[in-house]
Amino acid sequence: MDMKEWEKFYNKIIEDFGFDKNKDIKSAIILNNILENADKIPIKNLKNIIEGKEVFIFGAGPSLKKHIKIIKNLNKDIPIIVADGASKAFLEEGIIPDIIVSDLDGDLNAIFECNKRGSIIVVHAHGDNIDKIKKYVPKLKNVVGSCQIPNYMELNLKNLVNFGGFTDGDRCCFLAYHFKAKKLILGGMDFGIYITKYSRPNIKSEIEIGDEIKIKKLKYAEKLINYLKNRIDIEFLK
Repeated sequence: MDMKEWEKFYNKIIEDFGFDKNKDIKSAIILNNILENADKIPIKNLKNIIEGKEVFIFGAGPSLKKHIKIIKNLNKDIPIIVADGASKAFLEEGIIPDIIVSDLDGDLNAIFECNKRGSIIVVHAHGDNIDKIKKYVPKLKNVVGSCQIPNYMELNLKNLVNFGGFTDGDRCCFLAYHFKAKKLILGGMDFGIYITKYSRPNIKSEIEIGDEIKIKKLKYAEKLINYLKNRIDIEFLK
């Protein structure tokens, strides 16, 4: 995504949520430095998985399990990219995603198990997950680093990429768009007011109404994916 265009989205997000740009920068620098000595993979590996292909992308919304069952019945070898906690639902169904996009607030046991079995983890740096980056990224393998600050190249963060996108779900889509996927097929993307335990492991029920911030983030995810609709073919599983 063009960084000047992303900067407009980013500044609006920062303003609406009251986020601290300096913390985003600090988090990005920390992740970049950790990846200097971590088990990262060449960025071209993502390109090899995605370019020119139809790609399944899954969020962690209430429709997730239903949509996983749909792809289990397909006799197709299509790349699968999932958002964070959706990895647990896939693991429960015996499917290992090709790529997991995570800011490390989902089910970490599931993320580590999928990583152990071959999933590439795209770890995202933002101001609120610095401690998790420090604790968990050195333990992962096959890692790609991402950030949301538009000027990351000016800071010489050579171990990070900004694909565009805000939440784990829409970042999956921007990642696939960045690497020239032929088509995005989306599942578990509901954009409503309900969240699941796959998205928020600490909730008491399987599905609950999200808090105000989570619902607001889902609205942004929907807006950003709508932005992509004019740029790449997108289909929603029903």
